[in-house]
Amino acid sequence: MATRRFMDEIGDVHALAAARIAFGFLLLLQVWETASEQIHEGYFGEHFHVPFLPESFVPSERGYTFIVCLQAVAAVLVVLGHFARPALAISSAAITYAMLCDRLHYHHNRWALACYAFLLALTPCDRARALGVEKNAVAEGPLWGMRLAQLQVSIIYLASGGAKLLDPDWRSGAMMLDRFVRYGHAAIESGVPERVVAFFQQAWVASFLSKGAITMELFLAFALQSRRLRLVAIFVGIVFHVSIELTSRVELFGLTTGAAYLLFATPDARARTLRYDPTRRKAIALAWVVRALDWLARFDVAPWEPDAIARSRSFVVTGRDGVTRTGFRAVLEVMRALPLTFPAWAIVSRLRSNR
Repeated sequence: MATRRFMDEIGDVHALAAARIAFGFLLLLQVWETASEQIHEGYFGEHFHVPFLPESFVPSERGYTFIVCLQAVAAVLVVLGHFARPALAISSAAITYAMLCDRLHYHHNRWALACYAFLLALTPCDRARALGVEKNAVAEGPLWGMRLAQLQVSIIYLASGGAKLLDPDWRSGAMMLDRFVRYGHAAIESGVPERVVAFFQQAWVASFLSKGAITMELFLAFALQSRRLRLVAIFVGIVFHVSIELTSRVELFGLTTGAAYLLFATPDARARTLRYDPTRRKAIALAWVVRALDWLARFDVAPWEPDAIARSRSFVVTGRDGVTRTGFRAVLEVMRALPLTFPAWAIVSRLRSNR
């Protein structure tokens, strides 16, 4: 029965479509990085490389260039949503093949991107926000592929946090301390005060941060699967990855995980409404912002018909819970539902609750 419920779950696919577009741009960035490496460093097959496959399976330079061009075309198709699912599968296979041809080509973020592309290919991510799909077409489909992609996010966190937990150098903070010492001069050259760099280069600080990173990853692995903890987990994850981007070079890993967070949005298209006064500029501006940033199709936005509430208000927001909100509470409800403003909502709502 549980397997049947899992396979038969049907829901709105706008979150999948938003994730598809985000991953399409990431695949384009990946192609750009791969092409740049080939231009500046030369074709990897003509200098030192360590293939997993037999050497005879490593392509020629012309063959590899063709694969990179195919990846670029596939990434564009993913963004457009035209033949998106085959294009996602091709992108995943191309990234995987390149890593099998040279293990020095392997990076965690590239493998994660390949995994997400493959799992998205199993979803109806091309039934919304796609070239050739009618504007008012029904955007629903089976969600089991999306659930697998959600599980993949947790698997990555569990693998990363678990590996660090079992590594004595990570648990003790030695790895973190080495990073702070090795790249401290670069931070100073970038404008970070020397005393700040010196603070992080203390053994107890590195030990504390290492244990915090391990705890954070293990928390995210399980909390993202909990409806009760999901909002907290996503905000914590955003802060976690921003801090990693500021202190380390992890290529596209942070952006890849951020795109994967879109898959955790509740599939409830137009479950919220925004009604605004078409004669007031700030109301028109809010409606425009919501339409532009509502990548998950969460709001039904329209000018209102005047009523007892509307006469004295510029806009009224009705949440998924059916509660009508006006003024700043309405703005907070909008911020909560839009991916780009969600982190700001989390901070502002916490500050308001502490008053």
